[in-house]
Amino acid sequence: MRQALVSSVVALLLLVSGASARAQDVNGVMLQAWYWDQPDRTPWSRNNEQWWETLSRMMPQLREWGFTGLWIPPPCKGAGGGFSSGYDMYDPYDLGSKDQKGTIPTKWGTKENLLKMVSIAHANGLDVYADIVPNHRAGGDGNKYTFTPRGSEGPGRFPMAWWDFHHGGQGDWDGELAGLADMAQGVPYVRDNLFRWIRWFDKQTGVDGYRIDAVKHMPPGFTEGLLYQVQEGMGQSRFAVGEFYDGNPNTLSWWVNGVNRRSSVFDFTLFFELLSMAHGNGYFDMRRLRNRFPDTERSVTFCNNHDTHRRANGLHLFMRSNLAHAFIMAAPGYPKVYWLDLFEDDGSVREWMLNLVWIHHMFARGQGIERWADQDLYVLEREGNLLAGFNDSNSSWRTEWVRTSFGPNVKLHDYALGVGDVWTNEHGWARISVPPGGYVMYARDGSQGRRPATPSRRTRQEFEAAADMDTRPAGEWWSDPFRFVSARNKPIWVTVWLKDRNVDAHVAIFDKDGKRLNHARGRGQIYFPVTNPGYDGWYQVRVGLEQTGQNKRSDYWLQLDYEGPRSDPGRAPNTQTWELLPLVRTSTGP
Repeated sequence: MRQALVSSVVALLLLVSGASARAQDVNGVMLQAWYWDQPDRTPWSRNNEQWWETLSRMMPQLREWGFTGLWIPPPCKGAGGGFSSGYDMYDPYDLGSKDQKGTIPTKWGTKENLLKMVSIAHANGLDVYADIVPNHRAGGDGNKYTFTPRGSEGPGRFPMAWWDFHHGGQGDWDGELAGLADMAQGVPYVRDNLFRWIRWFDKQTGVDGYRIDAVKHMPPGFTEGLLYQVQEGMGQSRFAVGEFYDGNPNTLSWWVNGVNRRSSVFDFTLFFELLSMAHGNGYFDMRRLRNRFPDTERSVTFCNNHDTHRRANGLHLFMRSNLAHAFIMAAPGYPKVYWLDLFEDDGSVREWMLNLVWIHHMFARGQGIERWADQDLYVLEREGNLLAGFNDSNSSWRTEWVRTSFGPNVKLHDYALGVGDVWTNEHGWARISVPPGGYVMYARDGSQGRRPATPSRRTRQEFEAAADMDTRPAGEWWSDPFRFVSARNKPIWVTVWLKDRNVDAHVAIFDKDGKRLNHARGRGQIYFPVTNPGYDGWYQVRVGLEQTGQNKRSDYWLQLDYEGPRSDPGRAPNTQTWELLPLVRTSTGP
């Protein structure tokens, strides 16, 4: 029904489409926009702001740096309340709006600020990929398998009991992960509720895709069905990437095919090779870089994540990190950068990383062709676009003639800014020299300073009001406000659907000072615009049923279609709405 090398090297390229960013299709780079021990190490935060607020404030900078997709942490309330990173999911319908587990906000912030962050990301042309946890649940009562989350007027949605979980299993699909209760996705009640939940989550948040946790521990058929809900099932495109912790490329291929290629997968095969190369002290065989997940259209490449970085498990890639990141920025696949790899410990950005992000956007397209491979040197060409060389030796330069697809007598500029330009000869070959433990990135001269515009995108978010949700049903009173941020002079469309189509309802939108901007009355479906919002900032919508003296009630859905501002306008004002009308038939618009 409802649907800083920035100034001293080169300008950053962002290629996004106006209607749907689809960063993996536009030569994008994903940023894992969070880290494990936040907020204990916060050189980026100000005045105890929530993490969602930090991201909102930094969004224009993230756009300037060249990222096109943001992987955000699990937004759902965890059993650890305000201390939980979200992987111990307690209530999938609590995004930081319910008073349970000792807190209303999650560790990352309130639902209101989450939705604001998504809209500001879209205004800056960035995708948002939410981390979701459909494998397990935590914080249950009694024997840990009884879940009764809170709703606005009683028990919340998706309660669970002992028989909805696996018990004592030893396999990947029916064993508890880290002692967390393993949901039985094969039980129709569990499967259908998870399908119902992700459709709600997708409409509520307006995110562009998903990072799916622990896919190794769920049947691929279930994950395929889950993704169908937000892809063909809702007539839209949604990116997905699964965390399948396995270095066997055949196993990764089995999983991608098992979900009907609805999802990409993190390339752990390549990750383990890059880890060996970075920490191999110059003794790694560079020919091993051929070992990777072969389906590059479904490959998300990476060098670190929250489970490897400083976790004392031997998986933290830190030595020669620039060499490893240079490879994933040149090679086919959708590269992902971990937040703490983007910055130095003092919070300053790593300029060499920004340079690599820019190079990926500009040149890393076309077929990957191996042009040289031996013990120390690996040369990769992205056909006719980029020629990249990587030297594992810590002591010796490597110089070789390599074939290219650039054609004869073409000037190639070293956009890594380290070695100098070269020319192809009359046969299209190029003589390149790669420094010890370093890399070169050659492409046609003349792209310096290119800076295409970044188109903004609109955001659509839908709220559901019901007794078992975080917002109570409509009654014969004005509801609490639904607050959101919108851009100046960009139309806002407000739509309300009432479950009871025989009651009269009023819907009104107000500015930040509580002044009414528009108001409509109707039955079933109510739809109206604000065509020229007067400023970048906060607005609010309220809903109420017409007064009859019969205390009528109705569930409803409220959809907001708007364009967020590019910059964060700050926290919502605490002003009261002062232009509320009586909920009677004679009420009129402004």
